Amino acid sequence: MASLTPDSARVFWKALLDNATRLIADAQLLLDAGSSRRARSLAVLAMEELGKALWVYSQFASDWSKGATAAQEFSMTTDHVKKYMEAFVFGDELAEFWGDYSEGDSMPMKEADFALWLAEREKKSTLAAKQANRDKQRGFYADLGATDGDNRSIEQFQVELTRAAQVIEMMLIKDHSRMKFDSQLPYDGTHEQQWRLMPVSHPEDFADFIDSVDASKIFDDDAPK
Repeated sequence: MASLTPDSARVFWKALLDNATRLIADAQLLLDAGSSRRARSLAVLAMEELGKALWVYSQFASDWSKGATAAQEFSMTTDHVKKYMEAFVFGDELAEFWGDYSEGDSMPMKEADFALWLAEREKKSTLAAKQANRDKQRGFYADLGATDGDNRSIEQFQVELTRAAQVIEMMLIKDHSRMKFDSQLPYDGTHEQQWRLMPVSHPEDFADFIDSVDASKIFDDDAPK
């Protein structure tokens, strides 16, 4: 338990997201070098940092928008599985966030179906978090009697890493929208973190942007002086 002002909570939140984006960038370097297990471990750690950031955001986002200054008691678990679960559940919004409503896992409208939906969601996120924790440990440690048992390809590891980057990016965009539409305070952006994610979260768009920048430089160099 700690006492945090909204300002100190904001500093902490941004530090968590900064670390998460750096972990994603480092994971991509490892994956490109063929170290897929360690890349997966860093991606899991990045999602755990996002889980912590989500807890901070849930408690302090309203205060950030209103400009409140009063300190609040804040606590969070050190349980790795629960941190990952928080980020995993948040990630369920990813498809709909970008306008794709085809996955069909939305909250049911009927109250009678809600408890079942909630239980299934809890089961799914728990299993995913426990598997992610095993993946993280497998990437970092050698264990007596451990067997390989993981047939994922580099491409599959890339899909997992890209999704993790997109989920973290979604948090940053949501905060951007909060500041743009719901806050009267000066804009406190996270553009550095968003740009750090772009080569992983949207590699094709990032490559197109770099190509356009390079083309502009060539054009400028050839322009009459």
